[in-house]
Amino acid sequence: MSEPSAPVEKKSLFSLLAGVFVRPGATFAHLREHPSRSWWLPAVLIVVCTLLPLLVTNAVANRSAGPTMNGGMTPESPAMIGKGGGIVVEGSLPAEEPTGPSAMDVLKTVGTIVSQPLTWLLWGGALYLASVFLGRSSGFKPMFQLAVWAWLPYAVRGLVQTVYIWITGQAILNKGFAGYVIDSSTSQIITPGPEKLALASILGRVDGFMVWNLALLVIGLMAFTKLPRRKAIIAVGVIWLVFALLSVVPAILGGMFSSLTM
Repeated sequence: MSEPSAPVEKKSLFSLLAGVFVRPGATFAHLREHPSRSWWLPAVLIVVCTLLPLLVTNAVANRSAGPTMNGGMTPESPAMIGKGGGIVVEGSLPAEEPTGPSAMDVLKTVGTIVSQPLTWLLWGGALYLASVFLGRSSGFKPMFQLAVWAWLPYAVRGLVQTVYIWITGQAILNKGFAGYVIDSSTSQIITPGPEKLALASILGRVDGFMVWNLALLVIGLMAFTKLPRRKAIIAVGVIWLVFALLSVVPAILGGMFSSLTM
């Protein structure tokens, strides 16, 4: 008689999330042996955390515009003389209606929601093609799920940026190392040249969370496909470089368009 098979070890979503941060190699190996359909939960978490900085930036902008209402009067402002010699006391002027989100804010929100799944699809397809080329294919679906799980560092980045924007009341204009190329104090007046826009587009992707993300992709690729570390590092590095170079063209076109509309 054949021995009964061992029961499949089940891990909760919290265990999988914590495992990606603490023990990514063992967690990805578990996901390889026991595929989970709960990948969509971290996907929703990542999208929400990515949207938070944008929403908080808009809230801080509206909050900072509050003192300018009622004709710009402050508690120290003297009373004003109205028509007919009447005294207009502070607070009696009609308050301006709060402005809703602009069309640009709506486009940014929709763009973030749509672009994130497309990014995972592109990365999943690229990882699948790389694994096929290297002779260790694991299928497109596992590679897509790997891309989702490996994107959790960006959820942490979204939370960190949200706290920073809310405390300081300042928007993050140049992300990553882009500030070393473009000066945020002058970029609103003078549009940088194409070469600076291209370099800023690439450097804007580089930060500690990006390195964390790439490290998880390498570890996951090794766990899912049994690739050697060197080949996994080369595959992930080449894919990132290709996508970074492809993002240069939209960055240059966006900068040229903004200069025309100023």
